[in-house]
Amino acid sequence: MPTPNFQLPTSKEERRRRPFRCCAVLLSCAITAACGKKGPPLLPYVRIPVAAEVTAARRVGNDVYITVTVPTMNLDESKPASIQRIEIWGVTTATSPLQVPFTTIAARVAVIPVARDADPSDRSGTVVPDPKTGALQGTSVTIKDSLTPEKMAPRAVPTLKGARPAATPAAEPPDPEALRRYYMAVPFNARGRAGPASKIVDVPMTSVPDKVAAVRASMKGRSISLEWEPAGGLLGFLLDRTLPVEPPPFDDRPAASSTATTMPIATGPTLYNVYRDTAPDPLALPGRVAPETKWASVPAQPVNAQPLATLTFPDEVPFDERQRCYRVSGVRGSGAQRVESEPSEPVCIVPVDIEPPTTPTGLTATVTEGSIDLAWEPNGEEDFRGYVVLRSEAGDDTLRQLPKANALITDTRYTDSDVMPGRTYTYVVRAVDDRIPVPNVSDQAEITATAR
Repeated sequence: MPTPNFQLPTSKEERRRRPFRCCAVLLSCAITAACGKKGPPLLPYVRIPVAAEVTAARRVGNDVYITVTVPTMNLDESKPASIQRIEIWGVTTATSPLQVPFTTIAARVAVIPVARDADPSDRSGTVVPDPKTGALQGTSVTIKDSLTPEKMAPRAVPTLKGARPAATPAAEPPDPEALRRYYMAVPFNARGRAGPASKIVDVPMTSVPDKVAAVRASMKGRSISLEWEPAGGLLGFLLDRTLPVEPPPFDDRPAASSTATTMPIATGPTLYNVYRDTAPDPLALPGRVAPETKWASVPAQPVNAQPLATLTFPDEVPFDERQRCYRVSGVRGSGAQRVESEPSEPVCIVPVDIEPPTTPTGLTATVTEGSIDLAWEPNGEEDFRGYVVLRSEAGDDTLRQLPKANALITDTRYTDSDVMPGRTYTYVVRAVDDRIPVPNVSDQAEITATAR
C-alpha cells in the first residue's frame, strides 16, 4: 500500500503558528471582498410602474376619445411611480384579441409623456414635476384617435396556444360579426422597461347616426329655445319608431362568418346631445391659463345630463350679452355600445334683455305745506333695479331728474321739498332694470300737482 505524500509539522513551534496563519488568510479575503464599496447598497431590481388603466373610450363620429389614468405607484408599492411615458395601442378586429400578443397586431396611436418626478429613494424633494413636460402622476389624460379607412379595416387575430384572454369589464356580449376597435395602454419607466398592460377596452365600429341638418335658436324671456330636425330627416324619424317583429318566411339560417364585412347599425332610437360654447366674460379678470399640450385632447361635454329623446331643448341663461353657440349631435346605443354622430353646424345667439320693466302704477301726489309727496305701487320684475323721478315746471317742457345727484330711487315714495308755492309741477316716474351697460327703462307714469 503506497504511503500518503504529506508531512506533519515537525516541531511544537510550527504547530502553534498554523491557526494564526489561517485567520490571517480569512481576514485578507474579507477585506478584499469589501474593497471598492461606497454608500448604501444598490437595489437588486429596477422599479416598474403599475398598469395605466384606460377608464373610458368614447366614439364621436370618426374620432375616439380614450381616457387614461397616470399611475402613482410602482409594482413594489413605492411612490412616486418610476414612469416616463404611456403608449396607447389600438386595433380593429371582429373578435376580441388577447392581451399577450396585442401589440403585435395593434398599432401605436399615441404616446403620453409623463413629467419627471422624484425617485422613490430620493427624499430631498428637489425634483418638482413640470406639467409642461408631461402629464402629472394621478391625473387623467384624454387622447384622440382619428379613425381613417386603414384604422377601420379589420385585422386578423392570431390564436396562441395556452394564452390567457384579456380581462375586460363586464358587459353585454357583442355581436360576433360586428367590428370593434380595441385599445390598451402600456407604461414605461425611464430605462425603457414596460410595465403591466391595462385592461382592454373597446368601442363599436357601427354606423353612427346621420348628422343633424339644422338647428334653430330663439329667445323666450330668459331662456334660449333650441329646435332641430331629426337626424336623417323624416325617413330617419320613421325608422327610429319601433315596428312589430314579424316571423321570418323560412327557418333557414345563414352560415356564420368569421370576419365582419358589413357596418351594422347600433340598436335603439336616435337620441340627442346638445353642446354649448360661451364667449368669455369681458369683465372677468384673466385667470390662470392651463399649458397647451400636444399629447392631450379635451372632448366637449354636453349641457344635458342624459341624451334627449325630444327635438327641443331650453337653456336658461343670464342676460350677460355673451354669445352662445350651440351644436346638436345624434346618439344611438347605450353604455359601451353608444356611438355619436358628428355635431351639427353651430347656431349662435346673444342673450340680450330688450324687455323693459312694466310702467309704475298707482302714482299719487299729496300736497303739503312746502312739499309734494309722491307714492306708487312697487314693480315685481326679477331684474328690477330702481326708479327715476323727473320733474318739469309749468311753461317748461324740459324734464329734470330728481334728486340732483341723479341716483336711482329704490323706495316707492319720494318727497319733493324744493317747490315754490303756487307753481304747478309735472312729475314722471319710470322703472329701470339692471341691464349693463345700458338699462331698459319703462314707459312713464305721469302726474301734475300745484305746490302751496
